[in-house]
Amino acid sequence: MRVMPRARPPTPAPRRRHRGLGLLEVLLFIAIVGGLATVGYLEWRERSALQSSRQERASLSQADTAVITFATVMRRLPCPDTDRDGLEDCGGGAQKGWLPSVSLKLAGADAGVGVAQLRYLVQRGATAYDLAVLGDDWRPLEYDDGATTFAAMRDTVGNGGSYQANILTLPDLCQRVGEGAVATFGAGMAHVTASPLRAVAYALVHPGLEDTDGDGSLFDGVNGAAGNTVEDPDRSPLLSSYDDVVRERSFASLQSAFHCQPLAQSIDTVALGLDVVNQVDDMREDNIDAAERAVIFAALGAAITAVELTASVVEAASDTGNAVAEATLCGATLGLAVNACAAFPQHIASAVLAGVSTAANIATIALNVTAAIMAGNALVLADNSRPPASVSCPVPDVSAALAASLDEWNKAKAEVTRLEGEVAQKQTDLANANTTKTDAINALYFWVRYGGSSSDLDGTVTLLVNGSNTWNQEDLDYDEAQATRTLYQTEYDSWSDIVVRYNNMLTNRTTLIPQVEAEIAALDILIAAETDQTAKEALQLQRSNKQGELALLNDVTTLTSERDNGIVKRDQAYVNLQAAIAAEASALAVLNGALASYQTAYANLANGSLGPYNFYYPPLTFIACTTKPLPAPACTSGSYSTSPFVLSAMQDLYGSGGDTGSTQPHADSKYMRPLTIQRELDGLNAQLTAAREMEVDTKKRYDDLKAQADNPPACNLTGTGVTPWSPTTAADLLINVDVKGGTR
Repeated sequence: MRVMPRARPPTPAPRRRHRGLGLLEVLLFIAIVGGLATVGYLEWRERSALQSSRQERASLSQADTAVITFATVMRRLPCPDTDRDGLEDCGGGAQKGWLPSVSLKLAGADAGVGVAQLRYLVQRGATAYDLAVLGDDWRPLEYDDGATTFAAMRDTVGNGGSYQANILTLPDLCQRVGEGAVATFGAGMAHVTASPLRAVAYALVHPGLEDTDGDGSLFDGVNGAAGNTVEDPDRSPLLSSYDDVVRERSFASLQSAFHCQPLAQSIDTVALGLDVVNQVDDMREDNIDAAERAVIFAALGAAITAVELTASVVEAASDTGNAVAEATLCGATLGLAVNACAAFPQHIASAVLAGVSTAANIATIALNVTAAIMAGNALVLADNSRPPASVSCPVPDVSAALAASLDEWNKAKAEVTRLEGEVAQKQTDLANANTTKTDAINALYFWVRYGGSSSDLDGTVTLLVNGSNTWNQEDLDYDEAQATRTLYQTEYDSWSDIVVRYNNMLTNRTTLIPQVEAEIAALDILIAAETDQTAKEALQLQRSNKQGELALLNDVTTLTSERDNGIVKRDQAYVNLQAAIAAEASALAVLNGALASYQTAYANLANGSLGPYNFYYPPLTFIACTTKPLPAPACTSGSYSTSPFVLSAMQDLYGSGGDTGSTQPHADSKYMRPLTIQRELDGLNAQLTAAREMEVDTKKRYDDLKAQADNPPACNLTGTGVTPWSPTTAADLLINVDVKGGTR
């Protein structure tokens, strides 16, 4: 062994005589054990609360997705369930009740919860913004209404117009959401108890695990009461009298979720085309006045599109900013900010959709100019006295859109710069944390050697460091195994329920067939008598489901095939579940073994069980000891007790805030801090990658607009004839697009 010369340490003080443990030592020992038990209980309670919070927010997130899915299918929000049977109750106009989980499933949406497990509040405060009913609230714009405005809705046949009535699609719901967004708050509106009171499109409430306010209901505060309000989502669920979790949807959030503005614009663009076709058709009848208006109208259409283009760019910038903000919060909290992490992909999708709308509007401007050229040519042909030079072409102004796009690009670049700075700072923090960790490990070696070049315990310190590394990796592996087991358990339970249902249908076919037929006949009577369109559609949906059930009951082959397929899926899910359970148990066993190894290595240094050992001061060898003189093994005469220094170095490396790290490394210890910073750095790098992609996209949009501004569509009237679409064809196209709820 290589040795280094050092000065001879001071001669130790003579050993004192010790007697057996006294009352004071026993009391001190009891106090220490009690303190450790308290710390362990508090840590367990904190972990349990965190896991429960995650499960509650996951349930709310799945239920929120189910409500959005229902609204997409039914073009309205579900009514509350007021009698706790799982079915929505729309007749009484109630705004608050329970989530209608059965109705959601009938519409093809899985709420992830059973009957009456969540409270549900929906906006029904006034007819104009009652989100649980469906009406013909939105129709395409009529751009050529007097050739002076583009804000008039098309009139239906019943209102003196010619447009088809009762086209009920998602834009109709968007119209009601928009009415609610601009409505002045009133006491009858569904709202949360924020300060000031805040209206909501809808809200969901998870009751938590306890009746903390002692009123006999798991729902605390106003959440469990009738009316039109729930608690503020920001109210802490950790208060002694409140443990509910509330998730709200604002009107603006709902508009973004359904992409209302791009959907309406897509239909309005087709409506613009219909009006152009109508004008060109008038030109074919040698109507000079109509031809002149068509030129003016095409110019107006180009100007309108430029305005909409600016709005699309602004919307894209807003969604880009929201996406960045949500991603930052999601990454900074290591994925624990559930709402932020859920909203992040929605904002990204909306920003991309807005970008597509921008490109479409750029193309529409060119089409409008082309339409003006076509109208001008028709006008020249219709009136031989008109020279081509006498007809003016539209000059669309895209300066506002260009400025908005430049601002969007600059913000994207600024976000990249900001994230690059955060990544650089986090890398510095990581380097510093690693240095601090290394210094703490070296300090432990130093005190084990008591200032010497080496000792007999060097290998034991190495075992402790390696054991802590192994424990950390096994802890991460166990968390992953738990998540996998939960996933397969859910899949297995779902397929088991399906198989039970199909087996019941096969076993009781002869009883169920006439029963279902009678239910269909009863529904037919109700549908024929129902005058409310919304109620009629709900009944028709029930009939459709019953008809499908009857078809399966009458087709034993298909029913058996579906049952057998369900059995295969269930059995495979069971195999996967058993493997996941075994993997989880194995991971837990490995984790417990790693934890025991760490605790043993820690105890071997901390409690002095190693006894005397050698350390070297060349040319002499000395004896040190990590135990007290008594009880045995006692430190021999002439040895040095290093226990206090070693214990302090161990606590410095693995402990924090009074926790010595003897059970496992503390989360804020010098050992754990670099690992936490590394996860934060990985999250920031993911955000930086997305931000750089956004920068590229925003630059492309700006370049496209700049090219539009620098090179406007050419306006060359040649006097050649045109062959336009017929108005009937164009009108049919508009109605088809409207019926489909827009283009996507």
